[in-house]
Amino acid sequence: MNNDPNMHPVVLVIFDGLGYSQSTQMILARMMVSQLSPDTLSDLSQALAMPSSNAGIGLESAIEWLMFPNHAETVPDGMTTSDALAQINLLSDAHANLGDDARNEIARVRRSIALKERYVPWGTDAPNLTSARNRNLSFPTHAAGQYVGFEDLDPAVMGNSDTGHQQISNIWVAPQTPLEISDAISSGQFFDNPQLNEAIDRVATSGNLNFRFLLSGTSGADGRVHSAWNHLEAFLELVFLRHQLPPSRVRMEVILDGRDSPADSSTTRNEDGVGDYLGQLASLLGRYDAQECVAWVIGRNTAMDRDYREENTWRTYRMLTAGEGETIGNLTVLRDRLDEFHADGRSDTEIPPMVVPDPKGKVRVVESGDTFLNLNFRADRQRAISAALLGDRAFLSREGKERDRPWDMNWMQDDLNLHVTGLAEYHPDLEGSGMTVAFSTGPQPGNIFAMFPTLFPEGTYSFVGESNKSAHVGYFLRGRRETPDFESVESRKVIPSTSDADGVGSDADFWRTPMMRAPEIADEMARRIQQSEGRLLACNFSNCDMIGHLLPGHFEAAVAAYEAVDDAIGVLLAAAEQAGSDVILTSDHGNIEENSPAHSANKILTTVISNGDSIVPISEVAYEARLFDIPWTIAALNRVDRELAALSLSVPGRPSDPRMVGRPLVAVST
Repeated sequence: MNNDPNMHPVVLVIFDGLGYSQSTQMILARMMVSQLSPDTLSDLSQALAMPSSNAGIGLESAIEWLMFPNHAETVPDGMTTSDALAQINLLSDAHANLGDDARNEIARVRRSIALKERYVPWGTDAPNLTSARNRNLSFPTHAAGQYVGFEDLDPAVMGNSDTGHQQISNIWVAPQTPLEISDAISSGQFFDNPQLNEAIDRVATSGNLNFRFLLSGTSGADGRVHSAWNHLEAFLELVFLRHQLPPSRVRMEVILDGRDSPADSSTTRNEDGVGDYLGQLASLLGRYDAQECVAWVIGRNTAMDRDYREENTWRTYRMLTAGEGETIGNLTVLRDRLDEFHADGRSDTEIPPMVVPDPKGKVRVVESGDTFLNLNFRADRQRAISAALLGDRAFLSREGKERDRPWDMNWMQDDLNLHVTGLAEYHPDLEGSGMTVAFSTGPQPGNIFAMFPTLFPEGTYSFVGESNKSAHVGYFLRGRRETPDFESVESRKVIPSTSDADGVGSDADFWRTPMMRAPEIADEMARRIQQSEGRLLACNFSNCDMIGHLLPGHFEAAVAAYEAVDDAIGVLLAAAEQAGSDVILTSDHGNIEENSPAHSANKILTTVISNGDSIVPISEVAYEARLFDIPWTIAALNRVDRELAALSLSVPGRPSDPRMVGRPLVAVST
């Protein structure tokens, strides 16, 4: 075991939402070729005819591939490592053989077309990322669907930050809670779940059943990363058919998405048939003559705030407990009002609190002794409102203080006395405050940070990120652990995100500060690299995801966010090269490459940079990666891959499918 305390740390850099669309890029490449000058086309043909570039690949295809700034993004699914490297080397050699005039024209035409066609990755000036990806081993990487622990659906369930960060630190696929819940529905166990049945039984004797649901998730391509429509369908069956609750005793908080689904999808469908969730909800409730259940409507930026901005939580709380919000007569009026917001340029994420009276015209509120059931499974976005409904002031005060956001909490009632149940576990402290959990998540045993003291008896690791995604450099990277199993092993720095003073009151405002805290994260990481603090230094840049969710309306800010990340990478890579540290660049999922607010099921690139010994790709498999290959690659760069392989034999949960078990992407040649 190599535990030399003087060994340089491996640097893991995670970009949120930085994917690529090979199909879009092929369209843009063909447009580019049609606009290049005859001289440049001649230069391209000559460069590809050089002996060093001869790989037996068709000239027309090779010219189109040379339009791609990142050569590895031309590799198709399933291509062998040897063929992929031949293709990448062809493009690399040909690019080196081009004259300056041809290279400059290609770059100019690429950016011009990308800006016109609104494809952010090619519309940016990103020399640091492009150089790093092309000078080192870069692997097309699966970051969606079954490869990140979701159901195997078509279209695939898009990737997201939650599962992406879990997979990045897990030695094999980490199954996700929504898959467990869907399996329970299929087997019938969902309907026997004791926590769900106890919550509903309680209402049979007193109070009302209030529940919240994020209105999306009808397929893999429309927000299923936070909520799943089949979960809502099963829950309503349990409530209305099996327990026979009258609709008058059931109240629904409708949370509008518009972030992981199209911006106006509450009332409209896109060309792929995704959307009109309000219409689908009305139809679903109509099966039980229960359309009157819709009592509150609100956009997710307010209702699901994860950065502990007090105003967002109290606005949601007051809507639920005091009926504060615009009064909307019925679902037909609601649809018309939402269409007005959309016409004014406001997405579903930004819809303010609205209340829908019952059939007698009474505005409903959550009352003392009621049951409140949260039907969403994503942990970080349910914590603040859950703590408020539970009356857990200590929790909110602590979390707000960590983000330099002191909470007043004078709006919270002392006598609400709710019975609160979560579909999944949001935070263990909330259970200590009385919350029950229908599907416990629990820590993932295959997490490399839980194994760290065994792999590195004298080693430590560190996390650096900003507060809007603090869970991503904590809870999620640790494999669903709120605190590290071994606190002495971890160092963690969370930098407060831009806030009200910067004009950022919710996630919808990050376009105002597209740089976010990337410079501060880069500087902190450079300092840690230079001081060789530990065996692994991990950081997270959330710019491309946070601003990507604001597309298509804030395209220029998305370009600026991408370029801010590239500037930060320049700082990090220079520090790593000077210190002799190896680097892994990756992302948690795709997002910014699609001109929409939603995540994508596209691949991302994982780049491995050696600033010491030579590395070679593992050659007996296809030239592609899964996010759960990254811990094995970290171990290989740290020279403990054999130890990790031996340790993995004692870890429970190894999948039977070998495709779902990680492996090193590279071998170190000493």
